[in-house]
Amino acid sequence: MLDEVWRSLCAVAILTVSVVTHNYAVEFKDFRDGRVYRGIPSGSLNWFKQSLKYSKTSYFTDENGIPFYRSDSWKASCPEGTQLPDETDWDELIEDKFSGPDKMQNMSDFAGNSSRGFYKFEMDEVVNARKGFVYFAVRGPANHVIRLETKRGTTKYVDIEDADAVQIRCVFPRDQFAEKNISPKDMIFTDKRDNKKYKVGVRGGKIWMMKNLAFSVTSAKQCYVEDKSFCEKFGRYYTYEDALKACPPGWHLPDDGEWRDFQKDRATLDWDNLGQGGCQDWDNFCDGFNSGHYWSKSSIQENTARSWEFNRSDKDIDRTDVSVYKGLYVRCVAD
Repeated sequence: MLDEVWRSLCAVAILTVSVVTHNYAVEFKDFRDGRVYRGIPSGSLNWFKQSLKYSKTSYFTDENGIPFYRSDSWKASCPEGTQLPDETDWDELIEDKFSGPDKMQNMSDFAGNSSRGFYKFEMDEVVNARKGFVYFAVRGPANHVIRLETKRGTTKYVDIEDADAVQIRCVFPRDQFAEKNISPKDMIFTDKRDNKKYKVGVRGGKIWMMKNLAFSVTSAKQCYVEDKSFCEKFGRYYTYEDALKACPPGWHLPDDGEWRDFQKDRATLDWDNLGQGGCQDWDNFCDGFNSGHYWSKSSIQENTARSWEFNRSDKDIDRTDVSVYKGLYVRCVAD
């Protein structure tokens, strides 16, 4: 997974000519005709929010200006840097966006105002077939498409004939560093809430803050031995309830699974960074120069949550259940 992240970084050099980010929104510019497509992030991909409108490869454009494409032009239709999604890509989108209680609304938003079915061309006549459904091209076997029924939130793969034409959605790799406004050159994230800066890195295939969160320090009691200079050095203590909502938009408190992935390669851990700052235990403090204690989102027992303790002198890690009222540190991980 880590290799995939860095491969995505390498791909940025190709995509920077056509991908622009604005406050976490991604857009792709098709330089063939100048059209700009908003991206919908899902898994490792961004999906065009609008159907492709490249007229040179389309076979028919309906009265609403939506182009439809025959299968012999599908491969050449998506702009360079994007591609036609295959079944695996569609399955991941369906699992992410078109399942659960909001599936019909999400599918309707994805399809837009169109339930135009697909178009058949017979004896010089244009026939709108299966109105009430939306059909999109699928990379793979010829004439293989996916059908979305927005009124029921259902999907089905079907085959059409050579003379039939459907809509196209293109996909391109996500650059999660760009989405979080992180420059790959300096690997610094700026929390827009207070303009504090955090070094970030990739561990376990995810982007982590490599410093403890220090958002909203208003009292010395939030700091080690009630000294605000230690909040600058170690970060702020949070109760479990505060920790759950402390990370900036687009980031979250890691759960046990993410912490396990984070610490798998212990030889590469920054023990001097992780293993300091202690914790706040009522009116007392844990060893602030040999241990650092961090909240996990995971909670098993009532009024307790998981704590991960990193001990730099022993290079040891201890996972325990502690009171939700203790003060521990927060490391945020990107969504």
